[in-house]
Amino acid sequence: METKYYKTWEEYKTEHPEVEERLEGVMAPKLQSYEEMLFGFIMSLLM
Repeated sequence: METKYYKTWEEYKTEHPEVEERLEGVMAPKLQSYEEMLFGFIMSLLM
């Protein structure tokens, strides 16, 4: 899915190269879950 707001971890990492590799293991699951919750919330508003 192509969208301006929803980003996967890989897309986020590409846009923000300053993220340290040692923090990726902690950041990736949290950021991805926040993205999915936000997407779900927006979709619920549209339904």
